[in-house]
Amino acid sequence: MILLERILKQNPWWQGQEIEEIRNYKERFLFKEIEKYFNDPQIIAILGLRRTGKSVLLLQIIKRLLPEVSPKRILYFSFDEILGKDPEIIEKIIEIYENEILKEDLKDVYIFFDEINHLENWQVILKRYYDLKRKIKFFVSGSSSIYLKKTKESLAGRIYEFNLSPLDFDEYLYLKGIDIKDINLERLTLKKELNRYFLSGSLPEIIGESDFSKIKKYTNSVIDKIIFYDIPKVYEVARPEVLKMILSFVAQKPGMIFEYRSLASNLRITYQTVSKYVDYLEKSFLIKIVYNFRGSPVAQARKLKKAYLGSINLVAGFLDSERELLGELPHLAENLVCLHLKTKWFWKKYTEIDFYFKKIPIEVKYTEKKPDIKNLLLAARTLKSKKILVITKDIEQKERQDGIEISYWPLWKFLLQRPAV
Repeated sequence: MILLERILKQNPWWQGQEIEEIRNYKERFLFKEIEKYFNDPQIIAILGLRRTGKSVLLLQIIKRLLPEVSPKRILYFSFDEILGKDPEIIEKIIEIYENEILKEDLKDVYIFFDEINHLENWQVILKRYYDLKRKIKFFVSGSSSIYLKKTKESLAGRIYEFNLSPLDFDEYLYLKGIDIKDINLERLTLKKELNRYFLSGSLPEIIGESDFSKIKKYTNSVIDKIIFYDIPKVYEVARPEVLKMILSFVAQKPGMIFEYRSLASNLRITYQTVSKYVDYLEKSFLIKIVYNFRGSPVAQARKLKKAYLGSINLVAGFLDSERELLGELPHLAENLVCLHLKTKWFWKKYTEIDFYFKKIPIEVKYTEKKPDIKNLLLAARTLKSKKILVITKDIEQKERQDGIEISYWPLWKFLLQRPAV
């Protein structure tokens, strides 16, 4: 297929056609945040884990623009590995668009480049067009933040970045069309849906899938594409299989303390290599690192770290059955709270607490029984906190001990109606 034919096929609105790919898709929550920047000159970059819906979001933005913008002033193009090998592909696409479609000077247009991470030095090329001051508004997407490693330097002041995260529980319910009017009266529905969410709810394409073997195959394809293609394309990775081994350690126990020296010894690689590989996994959104809270930023960087999965559904790639997954729910619940809060800190000194968020110690105890919170109270007294929060499976109550307010919240409710913390 010649390039012009490919461009025409990807822009059906030029022929007055609808965008079939998004006909039955609801707008993602991130849409409203990005919409505020439609008329700003800066490039909009949408980042995120593979298969979180970045392409759909770009097409939804186009659909919103079409009633107000002439169709031929909107160009969309999705790259692949083969086209990415052509260092002049962006210029070729824009030249064809300008000469064959617009048939006038390139200005007052919206240009969408999807999966731009397949290209090298795209930042330099877009900067050149941006600096022409011709009202060329670029939207780009990439499967990870690794493709933007040089962006902040070359596009400083010219780009706004947005992270399209995996679906949280609230957005999962919204996309499934489940409208919760009274959170307490509909608790049974929420508990049932939370169990489904644990299985396949954070990745849009498998949101309704219940077959564990299909979920495992899907998540493995996402993981392998990132580890064996995306990361090595940007960084020198001598042994990408070690990246997957590190990720498997996190999947086996989300929230594990990451001891770099111990990992290096077990994997027979250097401490420096472990540090780099963990950084690559985090920049590709496969994991999230949480730091031990200390007063000094330097001390925090040097102290203990914990690792969580970037999406709880990635765990399926490392398990053999749904029964095995159910046994991991306490760890996955902790992982889910970490992602929900977007927290950076845990605390470990005399004892350990799962998270330290807005000066409040938080512990996740996903059990039926009321948990022992002695360690949490010790942490609160040490940190001089007046409140503590315990996330449970189904317990909801408040009490006070030693002048400290203790709130117990069930996970299904916490994810939708976070208490004031």
